[in-house]
Amino acid sequence: GPRNGGRFERTSRQRSRSIIDGCNNRSARLGVVREHEGVGLIPPTERRFVPLSPDEQRNAAESARAIAKVASERRDALRPARRAVLASGHVLRDMEAAVECHCSCHPRPADPERHDGGRSCPCQQSPEERKAASAAFLALLAENSAVDDEYFTRSAAEFSIAAMRLGVEAKVVVSAAPMVISGVCDGRAFYVRERHGDWRVTIAADDQPLLDPWTSPIEDPSIDIAEGSDRDFADETGRYSQTKALEVAVDAVRAFLGRTDCEHERPVDDTHRYCRRCGVDLNDADRWTRSVRD
Repeated sequence: GPRNGGRFERTSRQRSRSIIDGCNNRSARLGVVREHEGVGLIPPTERRFVPLSPDEQRNAAESARAIAKVASERRDALRPARRAVLASGHVLRDMEAAVECHCSCHPRPADPERHDGGRSCPCQQSPEERKAASAAFLALLAENSAVDDEYFTRSAAEFSIAAMRLGVEAKVVVSAAPMVISGVCDGRAFYVRERHGDWRVTIAADDQPLLDPWTSPIEDPSIDIAEGSDRDFADETGRYSQTKALEVAVDAVRAFLGRTDCEHERPVDDTHRYCRRCGVDLNDADRWTRSVRD
C-alpha cells in the first residue's frame, strides 16, 4: 500500500466518463500513432494521494488486529484436527513442524503429487538437506541463465532502438511485478505500469510536465490517461514484449496530448462525429481540458 498509510483517489477531470472510440482519419499531428485498437485511451483522470486521517489510521490498525486475532483463533482451533489428519498419512520426521507449516502438502490428506505427500517438504528436511536443495536450485538457475541473458540482451537492444525510432526517452525501471517503463514523450513525463494482466499509462500533471510521476513524491498528483490488458503487449510471436508496451504507452501519450491541445472542429451535421485533427468524439470534446506544455 502507499507509504505511511493512505489511499489514491482518482478524480475525473470531467463530469462523466466516456469511451473514446478513435477515428480512422488521423491527422499528421498524430501520424506516429499506429493502429492500436483505441490505444486504451480514457478521459484524463487525476490520481492524488490522500493521507489517512488519525481516525482512519486508528480504525485500520484495529481492523488489522481483529483480523489477525480471528485468524490465530481459527488456527488454534484447527490444530487437533490437523494433527489427526497428519497422523493418518505418511510418517513424518517432525509432526509439530507439519502442524504449523503453511505448505499445501499438509495438513490436508496430503497431495501425493506435491512434496512426496509431505515427506519431502522443506519443513521435514534437516538444515543440511535444505542447504543442498538450495544449492541444486541455484545450479539449475545458472544453467538456464545463458539462454535468459541472450533473450534479455536482445530485448534491451530492441527496446533502445524502439525508443530512438519513436523519438522518446525511455527506460525499463522495473522488469516484473510490476513491470514499469518510464520516460519523456513530447515534453511530458510518463510511465506505464503492468501487473496481474492490467496496465495503465500515467503522465505528469500539467503544471509540472517533466516531473517523473513514477519517482515523484506520492503526494504529487498525476494523471491516468490509458488502461488495458497485457494482451496489448504481445509481439508478433504472441510473447510479452516491453518494446510493445513502450509503443502502446507512447501512442497513448501522443493521442492524449493531441486531443487536449487540439482546438477541435465543430460538428457540421450528425454524420460529422469525430474531429479530423485529433480523433476525439466531438460529443466529448468539451470534457477534455487543455493541457499546459512548453
